[in-house]
Amino acid sequence: MKQSIIAICFLVFGLACQSQPQGAAKATASTSTEKTFTIKGKLNNQVSGKVYLERMNDRNIPMKIDSVTIAADQTFSFKGDIPEPGIYQVNIANQQLIGLILDGGENLSIVADGVSTPDKAASFSVDGSAKMSKFNQIVAEAQKFRQVQVNLEEQFSAVVKKKDEKRKKELQQQYVTAEESYYNTIKPMIAELGTSLAGLIAINNFLNPEKDFEVFANAAAQLEKDGQNHFFAKLFIQDVKRRSAGSVGSIAPDFSLVDMNGKNVKLSDLKGKVVILDFWATWCGPCIMSFPGMKQAMDKYKNNPNVQFLFVNTYERVEQGQWKETVNSFVNQRGFNTFPIILDIGGTVAGSYGVNGIPAKFCIDKEGKIKFKSTGFLGSSELIVQEMTKWIDEAGK
Repeated sequence: MKQSIIAICFLVFGLACQSQPQGAAKATASTSTEKTFTIKGKLNNQVSGKVYLERMNDRNIPMKIDSVTIAADQTFSFKGDIPEPGIYQVNIANQQLIGLILDGGENLSIVADGVSTPDKAASFSVDGSAKMSKFNQIVAEAQKFRQVQVNLEEQFSAVVKKKDEKRKKELQQQYVTAEESYYNTIKPMIAELGTSLAGLIAINNFLNPEKDFEVFANAAAQLEKDGQNHFFAKLFIQDVKRRSAGSVGSIAPDFSLVDMNGKNVKLSDLKGKVVILDFWATWCGPCIMSFPGMKQAMDKYKNNPNVQFLFVNTYERVEQGQWKETVNSFVNQRGFNTFPIILDIGGTVAGSYGVNGIPAKFCIDKEGKIKFKSTGFLGSSELIVQEMTKWIDEAGK
C-alpha cells in the first residue's frame, strides 16, 4: 500500500489537533485488553543509527517508547503491546517519519527509503493494515478534491474581475458537482472503517459535522454500545454530545441578551418569525468578510416583518468590562452600527448553541426550531445571499 507522508491529526472543535495523553495507557491498562503488534521494516538506502517508535501525546509531541538499531542488512523490527488505540510514528534515524494509526493486533511491513536524496524525497509503503490502507485512500481523495477547489477558486477570482456572470454561475455549479462527487466517494469508504481509530479520525477530519451529524451521532452511539472507553473514544463521544447542542431539528435554546442600546432581546419573544443568528467577533476576519453579504440579505427582507436578523457578538478577547466599548468602537469605525447587534458577553449563548468556530449562522423557523446552520465564510457575498434566501424562504413555509 503506497502512502504519502501525512500529518495525522484528530480535529476537535474544528480548531485544534489533539492526541492521547502520555499517561492514558497506564491509566486505562487495568480496563483495556492489550493487543500485540509487530512492525518489520526494510530500508532501500544505506542508513545508520536507530529507528524510534514514537507515540503522539496530547500536544501532538512525539514521545519515544522504543528504539532499535538498524541492522547491517538495513532492516529493523518492533514488537510490543498497546493498551488502547493510538497515533504513532516510526522515526528513521531522524531522517524520515512514517505516521501510523494503531488499534492493536497489527502485523505491519514497512519498506522505506529512509533518507531523502537531492533528486527524490523519501517515500515509503506500509502493508498489513486494511484500515490504514483505506484511511490513506480517503486522504488521497481529499487531496484531489482540495486541488479541484484551488483550481476553481483561481478561475472564480479571474471571472469576478472580468464581471463574467455567466461563467461565475458555471464555476459555482462545477464546485457543487465536484463536492457532491467527493462526498459520495469518501462516505462509503469511511463507513467501512467503522469505529476503529482510523474511522473516528476520518469522520472528524473529512466529514462536515453540520451536514453529516447523523454519521457522528451513530458512531458515538456505537462506541458507547460497544463499551469502548479509550482516550479517542471518550474524546469523540464528548465532542458529539457537545455538537448536539444547537443541532438542526432541535428547539433553539432561548436567551435574553442586551443590544447596543441597552435593550433586552429575548429569542422566545420572536416566535412566529424566521430568525437568523450570526455569531461573530471583532477579531474574526471571515466574520467581517461575510458582513457585506449579510447586509444585502437584510436589505432584501427589510420590509418583511416576519424575518429578523440578529448579529450575536461573542467570544471577544477582552475583559468583560471592556466588551461593549470594544464592540461599539469597532462597529462605528467599520460602518456596521446599523446592524442589529446583541452582546453574548462571556459566550454563554454561543456555548448553548454548540458554536465551535465563527462565523456561525443559524436559521430558526417560526416554531422556534433550528432549521439550518453553517460555519465559516462562503467566499462571496453572492453565495451568502443565496444561502440566506434559501434558508428564509424554506423556514417561512
